[in-house]
Amino acid sequence: MNDRTTELQRLLCEQWCSEAELVEDGDALRLSLPMTESDGDMVTVWLQRELGGWRIRDYGTTLMRLSYEMDTDLLQEGSRAKVVDRLVAEQGVQFIGGELLADATEGELGLALFRFGQAIVRLGDLKLWSWQRVSTTFYEDLARELDRIAGPERVTRNYLVPHLADSANYPVDFAIRTDGLPFYVFGVPTADKAKLVTIILLYLQQAGTLFHSLVVPADVDAIPKADRNRLLNAANDMVSGLDASEPLERKVRLRLSSVGGT
Repeated sequence: MNDRTTELQRLLCEQWCSEAELVEDGDALRLSLPMTESDGDMVTVWLQRELGGWRIRDYGTTLMRLSYEMDTDLLQEGSRAKVVDRLVAEQGVQFIGGELLADATEGELGLALFRFGQAIVRLGDLKLWSWQRVSTTFYEDLARELDRIAGPERVTRNYLVPHLADSANYPVDFAIRTDGLPFYVFGVPTADKAKLVTIILLYLQQAGTLFHSLVVPADVDAIPKADRNRLLNAANDMVSGLDASEPLERKVRLRLSSVGGT
């Protein structure tokens, strides 16, 4: 290593170390890393001496901060939980019982702290998640809403219309049992799905099937105007997005209360 490299390394170490605040906190050491979260606060972790090294933990503060802006229960189930586990595992961190944990030897501690901080920062970005951005969880969110409104015993996912030719090629995302006509709900997380739902609706209509339909897009404004107009013409009803919970509940309950062909 030449003199210029050595000097730069010394300078960086001094500057980074000056930003790291270390204080005693009960049986642990609280460390503020030279990294910031999306709200501008320093990333904070706790260190506890373990046999052969150190345990790094966040005492659940990352999840607590996320809870201020989102329902963190959703991060511990379904596709979101898998994404969270993958994000932290890539940094050698575990997410257990709502807490981030990692173990490191003396020689690995510096790198482990950096990677732990990265995991916290990346999880902080989950506050930016929405139904529009996370199509992998869109159908889980829609299913959860329909189960809440109609009751899970009334909701059938990936429904195939009986006595319909080639019904496997024209599946219904959700069929909700009512006292009247069949009620079909279609989720539209992408523009391509908007086109597919239009085709399915028109096929069902041309086959003489009687039903009510509701389309729930992730974001109605993200669907190109021509595709949106064709979808509106094919469907009985639509809401602006999955986050339009009040209109969605009202429209579903209206069909639940319908009798006969009304």
